[in-house]
Amino acid sequence: MMSELVCRMITYVTVRLAALTALFASLLPSVAMTSPEPLLNQAYSQVWKESARTRFVPPQLSELEATEDLFVRLLQGQDAASLGTLAHKGGWMLRSERSADRSVVVVSELPTGRRGRGLYAFFDRGRHALQAPHVPSDKLTGEILLRYGDDSLPRALAWNSVPRSVADLAHLDGTDFIAFSRAFARVNPGEKIMQFHGFDSNRRKTNAAADSAAIVSAGHSQPTRELRDAVHCMNLKLDSATRLYGVDVKELGGTTNSVVHALRAMGYEHFIHLELNLSLREQLLADAKKRKALFGCLVGQP
Repeated sequence: MMSELVCRMITYVTVRLAALTALFASLLPSVAMTSPEPLLNQAYSQVWKESARTRFVPPQLSELEATEDLFVRLLQGQDAASLGTLAHKGGWMLRSERSADRSVVVVSELPTGRRGRGLYAFFDRGRHALQAPHVPSDKLTGEILLRYGDDSLPRALAWNSVPRSVADLAHLDGTDFIAFSRAFARVNPGEKIMQFHGFDSNRRKTNAAADSAAIVSAGHSQPTRELRDAVHCMNLKLDSATRLYGVDVKELGGTTNSVVHALRAMGYEHFIHLELNLSLREQLLADAKKRKALFGCLVGQP
């Protein structure tokens, strides 16, 4: 009698264990599909959590030269692990992450020494560089760059890390933002550097600008044939209210932009200054196809 009771208990326990095992197995796919937030998104969020407590300190010339050298090495594909000590001495922290299709090195300031020098990302594949120097005042521009990183299109990305009211990296000389731009132009002289901005239609001086969805410029009033073609492509594929600075519109041309001046001084002529109204920014943030179309138009691969 006792033996029969023990056998029944063993059978019951075995059946229950099998049921629990099956239940656990059924939950595994959902657990596996839940991945942590990407490293770049984490770094971007952290920078802006700390921004209110960050004081902008202009870098010394020696620091800028070291940073430009660091960025050149990363763009040339040097392993981030071999550059850790060099980066740390310059006040930078390197973190890397590999996904299914490519890897990224995120360059941010050391937490103990934030001075508003920006946030940067370098991918091991992709082409061209994108910049957002006016986060968060140019609403959504920073997030659009993050999405472009997800799209696996650009080679490098750059953001400001303090508000433009503290330091306007599009209008200051001698910044790490310019060091990034110079490094990219040195390593990839035939590729584009595209700077994203946002504008308020209600604050424009002319109807031509107020009615624009996008205003595209090379940072001066003499657009190239290549830029004219890019605007034509955007009119067809994105919004028919895309305007060319110097031809269709006389506002928001980026002519005082410190980055374009630094690049032109070294003979680089592939800078694109892009102003977007809020509606188009919202569309770009939400729609990967529109982001790809814009990228293709700007780089001449529609």
